[in-house]
Amino acid sequence: MIIDILNSKQDIAGTNIRRAMDSLIEENGREAFPLFSGNEVTFHTTDERIINTSFSAVNPDADLVIIVSRHSSVNPVPVLTVHPAGNYGEAQLGGNDYELALCAPRWMKAVLQNHAKFVPGGYRVSYEITHHGLTNYPIPSFFVEVGSTEKEWNDEKAYTAAAKSVLYAKPDDEAIPLIGFGGTHYAVRQSAIAENTKGAFGHMMHSRDVKNITKEIILQMSAKSGGISAAHIDRKAMTKEEAARISAVLEELEIPEITEGELEKINHMSYASWKKYTKFAGEIDNRLKIHPHGEISDGVPSKIELPPELINLAFGKDDSVLMSCLDELGDVFHTTGKNGELMPIFLCEEKNREKISVALIASAVQYITRTQETVMEGSRLTVIHRKFDPGLARTLGVPSGPLFGKLASGKAVTLADGREILPEMVTAVTKTTINIPGKEK
Repeated sequence: MIIDILNSKQDIAGTNIRRAMDSLIEENGREAFPLFSGNEVTFHTTDERIINTSFSAVNPDADLVIIVSRHSSVNPVPVLTVHPAGNYGEAQLGGNDYELALCAPRWMKAVLQNHAKFVPGGYRVSYEITHHGLTNYPIPSFFVEVGSTEKEWNDEKAYTAAAKSVLYAKPDDEAIPLIGFGGTHYAVRQSAIAENTKGAFGHMMHSRDVKNITKEIILQMSAKSGGISAAHIDRKAMTKEEAARISAVLEELEIPEITEGELEKINHMSYASWKKYTKFAGEIDNRLKIHPHGEISDGVPSKIELPPELINLAFGKDDSVLMSCLDELGDVFHTTGKNGELMPIFLCEEKNREKISVALIASAVQYITRTQETVMEGSRLTVIHRKFDPGLARTLGVPSGPLFGKLASGKAVTLADGREILPEMVTAVTKTTINIPGKEK
């Protein structure tokens, strides 16, 4: 891959970042930096303003252009940023109207994560949403910037950190290319997602622009991000109506929508495995939500369905024992229903199905027999429930009040007429019998 690093003589921060890169390379050698591993890296400096630089100013054989420059803002904050170029409306600062640049989500994520690693004290780290030129390069490009005033542009710690962020960039093939909708100029949610999950954003749209969303814009966001895997909507940053409209267009274009919570789950597996298991769960019941435990292998999905009464009696009131068991087993999903309720369905790799099924049944039975009154006969587990029955107590002449409390706590009481009422005389007994899978063998 041929990577061209571009800066402008008119840009103080860009010039400083480039100078810091030269110094670091001279001091440590190119082999010290991942950027040069398997890549040919060239450097170009333009006399033009960076947002107006034509493609003729860069290496004509380049596959990627990384533009180092300054960031300025009407509300200046010390910041290291990464962003794609593009205009969702009329071009105000370079580029063409309604045109987005080709960008490189995995490379942008790699630089952003390095920003978080090298950032000096007092600076924040952030994506910026898609804005300004350059938009018409025939290859992917993105901006790496230091902001937001001349003080920060000349801060050696800041521009050296930006230089290191580029030199140490090493894209992760497991990163999931995304497009994003919603948020302010500093894409807070998208930045957090990229730093903490496998999500890697390409083009991102400010909340103020979502009202003008069209199918054509979303198609361009996707195509110019190199072909994305899914889209993320920051629903808290827009109205319900705006979010619903974006969702409808995404569905029409068959672009999957993905939540931050789902991206956090995918940290435990490949995106291919996530898609495989979500599809499998949807075929069982499209209301199922899946929750991974441990690292998920990329095998053939299989379903374990246990008796609902077994799961409810064992873990209906407190599922912490079940979650601990699943965490220990690993390579398994528990599922929840539409309203977040625990379901008796578990997903795992086909080859692990019997082992996990046996472990789950054993955990449930052990917990029930340890905490409840039970009788085991062959494959049938009977759980006996004893409960104070106010109706029986009244029939025997026990007045409501303190005597009810004593009987309910297991103490005998004596009535005014001298009769002794024992707790078992006013106890209702119910039994629940469950057939335990596998016990019949």
